[in-house]
Amino acid sequence: MSANAVETDVLVVGGGGAAFRAAIGVREKGGKALLVSKGPLARCGATPMAGADFTLDGRTLSRMGFPGEPNDSPETFFSDIVHQGFYLNNQRLLDHYVSAAPARLKELIDWGIKIRKSEERAIYTTGIEIIDALHRKAKTVGVDMMGDTMILDLVTDDHRVAGALGLDLRTGRFIRFHTPAVVVATGGWHKAFWPNAGMRDLSGDGIAIANRAGAEIGNMEFITFCNNIPLSPPMWRGSLAGYILSFLGGELTNNRNEAFLNTYDPFVVEKGTRMEWNKGFVSYATAVEVRAGKGSPEGGVYYSLGPTPWPLLEERAMAYFPGWKYKALDLTDLALKLKNGEKIEVGAVAEYFDGGIVVNERFETSVEGLYAAGECTLGPFGANRVCSAITEMLVQGADAGWNAASYTRETTPAAPDQHRFRNFEEKAENPLREKGESPAKMRRAVQVKAHSHLGPVRNHGELTSFLQLLEKAKKDDLPRLAAKRNRIYNKEWFDALELENIVHLLEAATRSALFRTESRGVHCREDFPFTNNDDWLCETIVACTGGTLGLSTRPPVMTTLTAPKGVIPYLDMWKKMMEAHSPVGGNH
Repeated sequence: MSANAVETDVLVVGGGGAAFRAAIGVREKGGKALLVSKGPLARCGATPMAGADFTLDGRTLSRMGFPGEPNDSPETFFSDIVHQGFYLNNQRLLDHYVSAAPARLKELIDWGIKIRKSEERAIYTTGIEIIDALHRKAKTVGVDMMGDTMILDLVTDDHRVAGALGLDLRTGRFIRFHTPAVVVATGGWHKAFWPNAGMRDLSGDGIAIANRAGAEIGNMEFITFCNNIPLSPPMWRGSLAGYILSFLGGELTNNRNEAFLNTYDPFVVEKGTRMEWNKGFVSYATAVEVRAGKGSPEGGVYYSLGPTPWPLLEERAMAYFPGWKYKALDLTDLALKLKNGEKIEVGAVAEYFDGGIVVNERFETSVEGLYAAGECTLGPFGANRVCSAITEMLVQGADAGWNAASYTRETTPAAPDQHRFRNFEEKAENPLREKGESPAKMRRAVQVKAHSHLGPVRNHGELTSFLQLLEKAKKDDLPRLAAKRNRIYNKEWFDALELENIVHLLEAATRSALFRTESRGVHCREDFPFTNNDDWLCETIVACTGGTLGLSTRPPVMTTLTAPKGVIPYLDMWKKMMEAHSPVGGNH
């Protein structure tokens, strides 16, 4: 089918906060910006469903007129994030995160968001408030936008961006974008796992197409799992309700009715349940129980009120969520089960991706003209994210947009090779056949295996088995996917196109997890249960050459804080990092 051609200065790929802030940034520098979103405009990606906490140091928050912690400082905030990241943070990107946060918060307030609550190091609003404010601003400054359009691949000329191929999901027509600069801001790849705690459109397309185009990706083995996510009943599977409730109180038990957290160091348990360290620590502890045969039927553990009386949980909910009318407790059947003394099956599911596209301080990748921002990047958090991804997406999005716009003023656009467009179109049309493998069936098999073999706790045998499955899928199954021949909103076709990206990223993550023979942050190898700062204080880098993934390492960018030498038992390292945390920022 013939394709439309569209020209722009900067193509911004994504539908969440990082993408909108990048597109606004392009316009602020006088460039022409086109934002292309795979889903409905301002209603896809992770941002609309976010909590949403915006974190920055307490002293600055206090000086802005909010009840932040005045004894906090940017330096203390920086230090805490480095320790939370197990020293694998890019400290230049982290310094940018800390120093640029106040300006990004101020502009959000100027653009009309409502602050629901303030803590020592955070303000709370809602994801809808943020994305609506960004959408309004984008329209005001003249950002061009296209919804329901999937970017399939980047067209490069001598390792330089020349264009991108898109697909209009409503009509099935291809769109050939001619542009000298692209900002990838496509978020995470939650759809690679089942269950997960993300939006259904987050399949990691931007990371995969950037890697295929020649950009390096890194630290793909570091995947943050969110603990206490309901696994049953099915209608609540993947909901953040259990995580929110567990912050307010309650108890976790295994299938022997043992409160298994009591077997861990009390200091680690106190910090690892009261603070957002719990995503890493409790997910690990839950996985240990399940792997020991002490899990629930759905592969989790049990959450109940335990010794916490229901009125106290209600009281805490009202204090924690002012103006939100119980938010967590207004989930009738879950709340009723707890109130009646019942237990809920909960577990750890994929929620955030700490690795991604490798960028420098200008958010440039190794491909000229290609920029990236937000969760899809290898960013400031290292091996464990505890602070806000909302701050990250806005800080990085703004700079990526500004720098991409500046680049287009200084470069002569390359004419994209039309044969390359056609080759990509033919590849994309390959699943349009009557007979073959079901994309949905294959995706679910891969997702379930990813959840069990690439979860919070891994080992060589399971990772090797999963890698073999992925290699078979790549070689034998992907080429046989069938989506019939209808082009107009053909969901099977979209599933097949996404599945190539999902398999690509799972292969990168699995190879990286096999490669890293230690345990650090949210990557735990039960066959290597120690953090090795002598041999593994490095980033895992993945390059794609002709469809083959190759691994290497590079040292993390350190500016002010360095890690201690030595090989330290995994849980002891958790304790050391928790002990190094300042007394402020209690929930972050």
